[in-house]
Amino acid sequence: MLKRNSRITLAVVLVAATVLIAGGVSIASNTGFKINKPLPTTLAGQPNVGNNWTSMPYFHPYTNGQALCTALGLRSTPPQATLAKLDPLTGIQSPGALCGAAAAGFTWTPGQGILIRNTAGAGAPTSVIIVGSHNPATTLTLPAAGTGATANIGNMWFAVPYHTTSVTGQDLCNSIGLVSTGAIGIRGSLLRANAASGASTPGICGSTASTIVLQLGEAIRIRQPAPGAPLTFTPSHF
Repeated sequence: MLKRNSRITLAVVLVAATVLIAGGVSIASNTGFKINKPLPTTLAGQPNVGNNWTSMPYFHPYTNGQALCTALGLRSTPPQATLAKLDPLTGIQSPGALCGAAAAGFTWTPGQGILIRNTAGAGAPTSVIIVGSHNPATTLTLPAAGTGATANIGNMWFAVPYHTTSVTGQDLCNSIGLVSTGAIGIRGSLLRANAASGASTPGICGSTASTIVLQLGEAIRIRQPAPGAPLTFTPSHF
């Protein structure tokens, strides 16, 4: 399934997928994907520009971070691109692996997004081709959010499936099972990071989450409030 422009909304993507079914050929849940994803580069004085929280296919050919750097054409010489991830169980974000020898030890969990900090410089790509397929058997567990010194526990950058049924953040709240009713403090929340502008857009389930429009290939941060039990879910898809 070829999607050439990841800036279109997921609603349009689903229409395109429907067209591909013509002729009696069905689309399996593990159909291969190939997308051309914009990858904004860093900008001096703007620390969040170029931070691309990326949704990787749950099955993919990238054996480690350096294989990904090579396949995407990321800079592996100074100033190198950097890969990072956030552990929702500890709330700790990895210090980052520079593309090159260090990135060979970088791996990630299927269903969790990774941060690609696309450092500006000669040869740095402005868009990349990502390939892979979905694993419908994948389940994820979102820990209950921490508080105080452990406030980052429970923050998960969710790798939204490329053929998700969700179009808005509220759709995502519903499909995951995040609380969308009651007092604001007990509801789930989302965050979208815009790599081109460096701005972040928060959303509260049952309220402002509906204003977040999901973008193909982007990971979204999800969080359920404390106190609460871990939430286990299977990512929904078309």
